[in-house]
Amino acid sequence: MGGAYSARSLIANCQRAINYYPETNTKDGPVPTTHYQRPGLLPKATGVASPVRCLYQASNGNGYAVIGANVYFVQANWALTLLGTITANRSNLCSMIDNGNQILLVDGSPNGWTVDLATNAFAQIVDPTGSFAGADRVDTIDTFTIWNKPGTRQFGNTLSNQISPFDALQFGAKANYPDLLQTLLVRRHEIVLLGSLTGEIWYDVGSPLYPFAELPGSVIEHGIAAKYSVAGSDISVFWLGQDLQGKGLVFRLRGYETKVISNYAIAYAIRKMKAAGDISDAIGYVYQQDGHVFYVLHFPTGNQTWVYDDSIGDPMLAWHQECWTDSNGNLNRHRGNCFAVINGINAVGDWENGTIYEMSPVTYTDTVAGTAYPISFIRSFPHIVAGSDEKTMQEALANGKRMQFTNFIADLECGNGALDVNGAPTPVVLRWSVDRGKTFGQGVPLTSGAPGEWLTQPKWSPVGVGRDTIFELSHSIAGEAALNGAWVDGKVLAS
Repeated sequence: MGGAYSARSLIANCQRAINYYPETNTKDGPVPTTHYQRPGLLPKATGVASPVRCLYQASNGNGYAVIGANVYFVQANWALTLLGTITANRSNLCSMIDNGNQILLVDGSPNGWTVDLATNAFAQIVDPTGSFAGADRVDTIDTFTIWNKPGTRQFGNTLSNQISPFDALQFGAKANYPDLLQTLLVRRHEIVLLGSLTGEIWYDVGSPLYPFAELPGSVIEHGIAAKYSVAGSDISVFWLGQDLQGKGLVFRLRGYETKVISNYAIAYAIRKMKAAGDISDAIGYVYQQDGHVFYVLHFPTGNQTWVYDDSIGDPMLAWHQECWTDSNGNLNRHRGNCFAVINGINAVGDWENGTIYEMSPVTYTDTVAGTAYPISFIRSFPHIVAGSDEKTMQEALANGKRMQFTNFIADLECGNGALDVNGAPTPVVLRWSVDRGKTFGQGVPLTSGAPGEWLTQPKWSPVGVGRDTIFELSHSIAGEAALNGAWVDGKVLAS
């Protein structure tokens, strides 16, 4: 009924949901949950062959992008106009914000730049006061532009309705705990400051001497483990966290309540990535589609992408995994590196090749560098531990006994995929494990139906005998292929 959940021990749970996300149905629906395919990637523009480090929709609706060291204006026809260049030889994310007149752009270096919204004039910041010395992230609140001061507990702010000149006296400092400020984000008309171990919330008090003050009682007892993982939606803030008790949980701040939204399986996956390499380079963003609010968390070093559906809310059900399948059939992290709504569509920038993609719900391939790669849609099911007793034919628990499976019928939307070069429909593949999820046998393909054959019902019969069997469906259908689940005929044997 939910998304991905592969527990620390596969004998407890061995469910994968890759490029499929669950959606709850109405009470009178045929099943409680239907799984839908994630959007495919459709190229819209390509700049220099480097990572797309920032996408930004300005307050006037115009789009901007940072690709490599180049800063572009994204025209309505997706042509890219070069505005200028920033610090060379950097690949980390950048941050943009505007005050209605100018954009402030930072890239984590000691530098900063502005873009005039009326003329697109590009300029590097020159600050003789020394109060601006670069930042990792910028935001805006009540006509003030704010930024973190790297390597300190401080954040700076401009004067009202302007970027420069700067005032050396305009800064605040995270004070509740001596950890350094890592990033900030404005949400709910308040400033969320996240340090390496703790956080706190500030607000605009309207004082003529200094506009901001800490909100009493607003200490957040969790810091951030990856400064680029922070993202917000509505009144919620999401991030990959760490604190005095440990590292690697995903948090959501809603209002003034902070909750862990990573379940045990996600926490285990994060711990394995941390042990194998690094999680401090994790990247987060939020996007909306068809009523869902998705928090996307990429792990570049771990080569994985995990997605939390805030519209579901229950951490045990709300996560799924998204992957890009390369030419060798290997599953890799999703190609997205950053997100913004550009020219009215959901857009992501590639982490490698300088391409801006439309996240298209009606596209079922990822077109990367001119090649349309099939998307691997995978759903594995819970352990099957019950069936009908072979003697009484009554419902019975297996209780460690073997089960004989006569039929596996996929409740899959069929007949919408295109034919392949040989004129055949894309197959649906079933494989299963008879050792509690440790290994799987060779997949058995069946047709998904030619275009218009909507009543096609993939049915595997007979399947075989196993103890604590796990089934997994997979396909790369280039068309609508919603998945309700499956029907399985299982008989509990005497031994």
